[in-house]
Amino acid sequence: MIRQRPTRRRAIATGFFLLGTLLALGACSEVARLDPNGGFAIESFFDGNARSEGEIETLGLWKTAFTADFKGRAEEDGEFHLDETFHLSVGDRLQYWRLHARPDGRYDGTVRTADEDGLMSPTMPVAGYRTAEGAVLEYDGYAPGGGSMVLHFRHEMTAEPDGTVVNQVKVSKLGLPLATSRVVFMKVTPAG
Repeated sequence: MIRQRPTRRRAIATGFFLLGTLLALGACSEVARLDPNGGFAIESFFDGNARSEGEIETLGLWKTAFTADFKGRAEEDGEFHLDETFHLSVGDRLQYWRLHARPDGRYDGTVRTADEDGLMSPTMPVAGYRTAEGAVLEYDGYAPGGGSMVLHFRHEMTAEPDGTVVNQVKVSKLGLPLATSRVVFMKVTPAG
């Protein structure tokens, strides 16, 4: 007679081992540090028009390319408004950022995102900071064009010598990695 318990135990142990490995790999990644004197400022780069091209990889299985257009402007009260239009296979989806740059190099603000039906999600808080070569923004919110599940997003932006900015995005839920994205932002100069 074959006993099933050792096999089930082995499967559970393997699952915990894989989960532990994923968590350990995530903990080993280098963390960009706060640098209030960093040369990159979100509110400067995104002032005016910009564009991005990127690809999101979900669970290491599916890859989806996308583009986005940005319009940024500083308001009189010091708040920076950044309106982002994602161009997805399901149609265009909006994301509205409202950010405050603090003298100590930190950012705080909010983000609202259009869901799969194009309806705007609730406003979610955003926090971040400038680094030596870019900026980091983190928040719990909704995926553009996604459903109602709240996910954790970490954007690590690095200014490149050619004037572009590379954004490495990590998406997780309960600390478990779900998706990554590499996005390249570029300024758009007005025609004329």
